[in-house]
Amino acid sequence: MADHREPGTERRVRSMLPSVAVPRAVLYTLTAAASIAVLAGCTSVTHASGAQSPQTLPGSAQPADAGSTDDAPAAPETPATPEAPSPPSVDPAQKPSPPAKPPAVPACATSQLKITQKAPDVGAGQLNMVLIFTNASKTTCSLSGYPGVSYVAEDGVQSGNAAERSGGSATTVMLKPGAAAISKLHDSNGVGGYDPKQCALSPAQGLRIYPPNQKAAVFLPWKTSHCAGKTIHSLTVSPVAG
Repeated sequence: MADHREPGTERRVRSMLPSVAVPRAVLYTLTAAASIAVLAGCTSVTHASGAQSPQTLPGSAQPADAGSTDDAPAAPETPATPEAPSPPSVDPAQKPSPPAKPPAVPACATSQLKITQKAPDVGAGQLNMVLIFTNASKTTCSLSGYPGVSYVAEDGVQSGNAAERSGGSATTVMLKPGAAAISKLHDSNGVGGYDPKQCALSPAQGLRIYPPNQKAAVFLPWKTSHCAGKTIHSLTVSPVAG
């Protein structure tokens, strides 16, 4: 298509448009403002979305993730303590029986004993005598404790007070057939140191003797005189000993 514009027309149009010159400083200012606006918009989008996590600088401390255990080392397993073997059960019926106790040796009965005396030892107003208990049976028996002793008058009744027990520890004496135990007897010789009226010196035909723990007595002939006063307790006897 042919251009029918006249020559010089374009020059007239350009001369009619105003010539605008934009200073360079204003251009820089506008460019900077636009950049700030763009950055501000990006920052707002990032904070609003919450899709990104803040980065941690190298060397800074980081909180441990309590819910993560993938990287934690496994605790060493404690070896199980072996159980002690249980003691084998024992049938009560198979338990060994306790050893049988030896049968107790019975006390010597009066009928098993022969009672004698040694000659009295007299001096300085005192009298000492030893009673002897001999096992006259064929079986072993035992004696333990004190015999009962008293004087016997002519009519067979007791004269004066019975013997009191003297000091000493009672022990058990085993008497095989023919074996013997002894007991010591002590008394004043006659009036001794007592007042004659208090002593009430009286004749005796012998001694009535009860072996320890027995109710049957033996009469041992022995004529003598002794204090039979009611307040006199001069006769004493010791426990039997081997």
